[in-house]
Amino acid sequence: MKKFGFIILCVLVFISCGKYNEVLKGNSTEDKFNLAKEFYETSKENGKRGKMLKALRLLEQIQPSMRGKPQNEIVSYMIANGNYIIGDYIVSGYKFERFLKSFPDTPKKEEAFYKSADSYYKASPKFSLDQTDTFKAIDKLQIYLNTFSDGEYFEEANSHLAELREKLERKDYEIAKQFHHMEFWQPAVHALNNFVDNNPGSNYLEPAYFYKFESQKIYAEKSFKSIMRERLDEATEYYNTYIERYPEGEYLKKANQLYAEMQLLYNELNELEL
Repeated sequence: MKKFGFIILCVLVFISCGKYNEVLKGNSTEDKFNLAKEFYETSKENGKRGKMLKALRLLEQIQPSMRGKPQNEIVSYMIANGNYIIGDYIVSGYKFERFLKSFPDTPKKEEAFYKSADSYYKASPKFSLDQTDTFKAIDKLQIYLNTFSDGEYFEEANSHLAELREKLERKDYEIAKQFHHMEFWQPAVHALNNFVDNNPGSNYLEPAYFYKFESQKIYAEKSFKSIMRERLDEATEYYNTYIERYPEGEYLKKANQLYAEMQLLYNELNELEL
């Protein structure tokens, strides 16, 4: 019985493939659209990627002949949304952009705006990689939020925007921290200062303040005696800022230890000046 069922399934698949190939090679735009719509709706319901790929191939084949016709809006939307459904987000982001430019008054305007932005959001890589798509997603999500303040996707867009901004903050922080870990003390201070100035609400402010202080302290102690005091004074400022902001901070014990070491350096300098 199972063998018979398998044979029936194979026959149905063969018939389906035969019909698809026949329509694909044929000249009927109507047949191609109808079959594409059938595959498109089936894929939306069951998530089968193969059906959607077939639908997209048929739709892309007939799209040039649809230019200037009312059906072009439907076909263009299905192509953009089909790529979105199968997870080809770079393509869907671009296709939704084109869709909005071609049909600015479409009733699907809000959905297309959001899905274009969401496509770039989903394509955004981990923080350590190139963030071109992250910047695109942030721009497009912000446009969506400004345009559709009561929109259906407002909460999701706002959440995605916050997540992407945090990702960029982390990338900036990790780059600045890397100078510290590579023992490039002066560049580390400069980079961490820039990070603090540019990200006043960041979750990475406390470690940034601490590593800035530690970098300046080490930079000072490695300096010539003639300029050490000036650099120690700057490190002291950074220490005071850290303990004022984070009196019970994660790095407080280490900061106090470094500060105590600085006092010994001050004492050495004072003895030299006597």
